[in-house]
Amino acid sequence: MKTRGWKRASQGSFLYKLGFLLDQGYSIQKSMKLLKAQLPHKKQVVLDDVLDILASGGSIQDVFTPLRLPEEVMSSLSINSTNGNLTKSLIENGTFMKKKAEWNVRLMKALRYPLFLLFLTTWIGILFYQFLFPQFSLLFSSLEVKTPTFTTWMLSFLGIIPKIGFILLMLCMISWIIIYLIKKKAKYSTQMSLLMKIPLCRKFLRLNNSHFFSVNFGTMLKSGLSVSDALVVMEMHLNKGFYKEESQRLQKGLLNGKSLPDLLLVKPYFTKELAEIVRFGQAHGELGAELISYGEWIFSELEEMIYSVLQKIQPILFAVIGGFVLLMFASMLLPIFKLMEAL
Repeated sequence: MKTRGWKRASQGSFLYKLGFLLDQGYSIQKSMKLLKAQLPHKKQVVLDDVLDILASGGSIQDVFTPLRLPEEVMSSLSINSTNGNLTKSLIENGTFMKKKAEWNVRLMKALRYPLFLLFLTTWIGILFYQFLFPQFSLLFSSLEVKTPTFTTWMLSFLGIIPKIGFILLMLCMISWIIIYLIKKKAKYSTQMSLLMKIPLCRKFLRLNNSHFFSVNFGTMLKSGLSVSDALVVMEMHLNKGFYKEESQRLQKGLLNGKSLPDLLLVKPYFTKELAEIVRFGQAHGELGAELISYGEWIFSELEEMIYSVLQKIQPILFAVIGGFVLLMFASMLLPIFKLMEAL
């Protein structure tokens, strides 16, 4: 996630500050020079490359290439630079990048302690299986006492854990190979369709796709472009990827006489509400403004959904790991009670 020392959160902060300075009336060259003075040396070197490209008259996409921003951010900046909305796009994308970085940090914090407990529990299980349980088995054999059924089940389970781990590792490797081949051979729309079949990803992808489409498409419409022209601009400024294919699909559908809301509903890539917003906006002549407002609402919903998931992850992991530890200790205590009864 690092780019020559630039973390995503730092990149987002830079884009937000750049957009803020542009909004205050500074030129883009002056804004970058002001921000450059506040950055460490490594980041100043990157900005030198950016300023050189800017001075040579490069496009916005060329200018921001040295930052190695995410593809969707580059596409959004390129699209909005054509209709005079670069300032707003910088602020929005900077905010979104900072939020995503914050979500990643919270996810790592939520997973860090449970993963440590899982690692510790694994070693406890190994110690039980390799050292404690064999001693109990020998003792029970010498006293001719039957090992408790639950302890026997736990021993069997601990014995097959390495096999389960090996199977999971092989499945992960096979899945990685399949994903690599699909990404290399399949169309982006096919890849998106496959991802949409995963229940945990479906809602997030719909919201994310709808957010990107609403904000970028809405800003172009609000600047005066027609629906067809806005789709052409999106296609031109998206080098590759799912959104470029969707722009082409929507253009073909419109040429065939279909309405934009119906085209959005045909595929499961977007929320159903997006089609309704488009239909409502077209009916009232405020499609651009309606889409922008809807995009902002989706961002809030995305944020709430991510935080809700993060709040649930840690308790679930704690419950699973804690339950497993209790089962192991119970399987160890039962033989002791059995021995006490036998004596």
